[in-house]
Amino acid sequence: QDQDQDQDQDQDQDQDQDVTEDRHRGEPISFNAARLPSPSPPPSPSPSPAAHSEGNAFRIGDLELEMAFVPDVLGPIISASRAIAEERGIKFETVGAGDGADLPGVCVCPRSLQEAVVNVLDNAIKYVTLGGSGRGGIGDGRAPNPDPRIRITVRPNPDPLRPGVTVLVEDSGPGIPVPEREAVFLRGYRGDAARLVPGSGLGLAIGRSMISRMGGILDVVDCGDGGVGGSAVRIVLFRDSG
Repeated sequence: QDQDQDQDQDQDQDQDQDVTEDRHRGEPISFNAARLPSPSPPPSPSPSPAAHSEGNAFRIGDLELEMAFVPDVLGPIISASRAIAEERGIKFETVGAGDGADLPGVCVCPRSLQEAVVNVLDNAIKYVTLGGSGRGGIGDGRAPNPDPRIRITVRPNPDPLRPGVTVLVEDSGPGIPVPEREAVFLRGYRGDAARLVPGSGLGLAIGRSMISRMGGILDVVDCGDGGVGGSAVRIVLFRDSG
């Protein structure tokens, strides 16, 4: 019996030792697990394209917009274009862009607006010297234009457009045929008259892209009554970014 008791005691000691070893083997695992970095929280959802504003600035994607006055933004561009045009014998006129103009502010990226208008004016200066065929007519551009003229008109948006400002750039060059009025905004597209002038066919495409990102419109429209008789490129800007 004493032997049986001794054997039972030995078995109990072995079991205690196994439990102790198991507990010791578990300690390093618990120790290491405590030092694992806690999982990062899930990323916050990205803001929507027109998500927020900072002071006077608005952000749409990576484009920062602000409330600005068109005459202030375009003043330096118009002055530089006027100087270039007059050097080439082109009459250059502005309407409604003076210091006393009663225009609302618009939500724009000033640098992008300047670049878009530079592209439009550059086209006007290049093509206005090509011959046209009278008011509203389309010429082949082969004869020199005896009366090259460029007019920039800045005015409040008419109804039914949302409040804002329209910039109209007209020239008395050969004009843009109605079937080509959308094609000229395709990258690399050049019409018949355009082939007589060096260029890449990218200016209007880039300009439209910039204006569109600001929520505006850039298109070719009819000169209408009182126009200079060639082409008319319209830029529509809005007071709100929607």
